[in-house]
Amino acid sequence: MVPAVGGSDVGDIIAHIRSYDGANELPEDSRQSLLQAAKELQYNLETPKETCLRYRYSALDLTLSYVFYQIKLYEILIKHADSSVTTDDLATITSTDPVLLGRLLRFAASIGLVKQHSEDAWTASRLTHSMVAPSSQANLEEAFIGALPLCVDLPRFLAQTKYQNPTDSRQTVQNLTYSTDLHHFDWMTKVCPEHYEVLNKFMAANRMAKPGIDSFPFEDKVPHLVPKSDQENKGDPTTALFVDIGGGRGQMSRVFRSRYPHLPGRVVFQDIPQTLAGATPGEGIEAMAHDFFNPQPIKGAKIYFMRHVLHDWPDAEAEAILKRTAEAMDKASVLLIDEKVLPDVGTSTAAAGLDLVMMMTYSAQERTLRNWNALLGRAGLRLEYMDRYYEDGGDSVLMAVPVEGEPDGIDGTGNEGGK
Repeated sequence: MVPAVGGSDVGDIIAHIRSYDGANELPEDSRQSLLQAAKELQYNLETPKETCLRYRYSALDLTLSYVFYQIKLYEILIKHADSSVTTDDLATITSTDPVLLGRLLRFAASIGLVKQHSEDAWTASRLTHSMVAPSSQANLEEAFIGALPLCVDLPRFLAQTKYQNPTDSRQTVQNLTYSTDLHHFDWMTKVCPEHYEVLNKFMAANRMAKPGIDSFPFEDKVPHLVPKSDQENKGDPTTALFVDIGGGRGQMSRVFRSRYPHLPGRVVFQDIPQTLAGATPGEGIEAMAHDFFNPQPIKGAKIYFMRHVLHDWPDAEAEAILKRTAEAMDKASVLLIDEKVLPDVGTSTAAAGLDLVMMMTYSAQERTLRNWNALLGRAGLRLEYMDRYYEDGGDSVLMAVPVEGEPDGIDGTGNEGGK
């Protein structure tokens, strides 16, 4: 039984919480556990009315964050870090009406986006500093422009489809919202290229965040990757070493090549021409136009790689992409898939939310380990190893090989199933 907490005890607890500044020193799993406990504490303390009010105004968090991004308020407050800034001064710098800006700032202070020191004095908060990072701004822009309109139309879509799980990539919430029959990628490239540029910025930022191949144990898991002698090290420079399928603008190929600059063989990233138009391959890296629904032109590569590709597609299309890759693999090839592996219980809000965004946009999904084993098996591949490199998000690198006999899959611990 939890002991009763008196008024003085509550004051001490509040003071201790407000003075706590050790999050950066905690191991990541401990930090995530503490964060989850804080959320649960909030939910337990709220009255039903407070919970409803939090839901009612939650869309304003994203909306106002995006408005401040547009007028560069975050950068302005950080630039004036030595002292507070008045509403009138901020209005002059941002070319906004001071009465309007004061109302926006008042709400922003209530959610910690800025600090208010008096009726008319503002400074940057910790969250203000977070919002100037390029990755934060890319995520913010994609969330407001890409995801928010779909969230508004989700109830209407579910009612129209009689609450069935969507599996058709051309019958999505996105199709309903924008009154189009085009697949989302086709709609962006042909109708709304500004959305495509926002998505590319978002994908570039997220490709560089927590890249799984930066820590993947290649030497232990990929056969004959690292030469064991000077003679082997000479190798054949025309042999494919690393093929990044749907590789955007080459971010992961650059990570791999920087990790293994002296390994012989070609490092290639593939994507559609519209994406490659803005690519800068870098030394020792090639860009190749390729549609992954077509036969893979590079045969027998040591490593085929996909990051954040298959979660864009329902199972039927994902299976087709994997089959094209499997057809090109030989016995020494491996396929590395950098994606989320959702837990059976206790999925984080970020991972579960991304699953729903994939559903609304593409009728696609994030997948559990059971989903991955089944999908790979249908494509003629076997899941041999899994490296979970970010526990809270479920981010993992899965290593698959061509099936020889009956596929076993793995059990979620990185061990081969049944062994």
